[in-house]
Amino acid sequence: MPHRILPLAVFACVLRAQAPQPVRPLYVLEDSYINWRLLPSEQPYASIDGAHLKQFVEDQAAISRRYRDNGHPQFWGRISGTEADAENARWLEEKFRAAGLSDVHQQSFDLPEQWMPQSWSVAASAGGKTLELGSAQPAYRTPATPAVGLDLEAVDAGLATDAELDARDLKGKAVFFYSTDYFSRHSTISNRAWKRIADRGAAAIFVILAVPGNIRTQFYPVGTSVPSFSLGLQDGVAIRKMIDEHSGGAAPHVKIRLAVNMVPNLKTSTVWGTLPGMTDENVVIVAHRDGWFEGANDNGTGIATMLGLAEYFSKIPKEQRRRSIIFLGTSGHHDGAAMSGHWLAEHKEFFAKTALLINCEHTADEQLVLSNGVIRKTNTTSPQTWYVGGSKKLEQIVVNDFAEFGVATYATPERGAAGEMGRYQNLAPSMQVIDTGLYWHSDFETPEIIPPTGLAAITRAYAKIITDVNGVDLADLQRPSASAGGN
Repeated sequence: MPHRILPLAVFACVLRAQAPQPVRPLYVLEDSYINWRLLPSEQPYASIDGAHLKQFVEDQAAISRRYRDNGHPQFWGRISGTEADAENARWLEEKFRAAGLSDVHQQSFDLPEQWMPQSWSVAASAGGKTLELGSAQPAYRTPATPAVGLDLEAVDAGLATDAELDARDLKGKAVFFYSTDYFSRHSTISNRAWKRIADRGAAAIFVILAVPGNIRTQFYPVGTSVPSFSLGLQDGVAIRKMIDEHSGGAAPHVKIRLAVNMVPNLKTSTVWGTLPGMTDENVVIVAHRDGWFEGANDNGTGIATMLGLAEYFSKIPKEQRRRSIIFLGTSGHHDGAAMSGHWLAEHKEFFAKTALLINCEHTADEQLVLSNGVIRKTNTTSPQTWYVGGSKKLEQIVVNDFAEFGVATYATPERGAAGEMGRYQNLAPSMQVIDTGLYWHSDFETPEIIPPTGLAAITRAYAKIITDVNGVDLADLQRPSASAGGN
């Protein structure tokens, strides 16, 4: 049928592009990441070692895998309220103490009921053939199916344009759509296709994310009242081929089972530690602890960067630290609760003497390039989106120090902070870099794609920024409205 020609041609191109054997590499990637050479004046920062920091990423990924292997093979990671969350908090406490921080402790929070999928399966059948869709991953907070499951006719919605959706009867069907929004894990993907499909009466919805491979991808809530899943590209090609082959006869059916528990009375925590300084002013460094799957970049790298800063500044005598440095391993935001973030937003007095708030989040992802249907690795770090909120003096410090240590950024900063710091970014002069990447929120986001050189670069830059900021008075760092007595 004409409306299928473009999507299937795209898929065919992807499969053809994946067929050739790759050229033999001439170097070991892990040994060949581009390394920024330090000038003589920058040698103090050489003690911030990327290989050492990457071990922190490996440690956190191992916590996630232990949780997976201990009876949670489908929905796993450092998930708030779980044993992995508690293990991660204890691990971070130990690292804070080993770095020499004082007042190391956990601040406990009660969680609202937590969405915890127990198991799920998705299988399509037609013409005597059955296709197990093993990469199917339910979007966060998607509703469960009835205990007996769902048995639905499968419909291919192409690219989910309004014209394609209007040309089909979607009511009561399992609807599959294809998206080239490679970096989205939100309800907004493909011009809010989730909602537009749900509004037409679909009984289940699947997005085929056009990232080569067969990755499992965890979406944030997508705002539908029917079971909604992401699907890997290989499974997506297979189900769409099955639908196309039976377009003139009985349509394939999809059997879906999803069991979900809403679990009450769980807890999470913020992990605190402090390096005292010589005044009552402070610098606050934040990194969220939670993450889906191995969560190597999100947020293993952020925690690694925070620990690198703790180790670096702990070796500087207190007499040379103008301001105290407060380190927070926050409970995070993947479950939608963001307990630490809400607490910080509600305690503005905490930031009354804060010279700088740094959010360490997704700090060093390998640059992966999608070309002709193949993801190609590079020997460098992905450019970062970035944000700085404060005085012109603070902006210049950040820009100069990023350049000094080779931190690649987008040409212009963001209007506001993303991720963990979005709730409280305006309570103090603040900054962050953040990168998501093709493998964000997926089971492919492993330590293998984290360049130690990138970890070193951003952590050194943050350390230099803190040092430079400590040479500037508090009033000269704040936003003009704040220093003039505004918000």
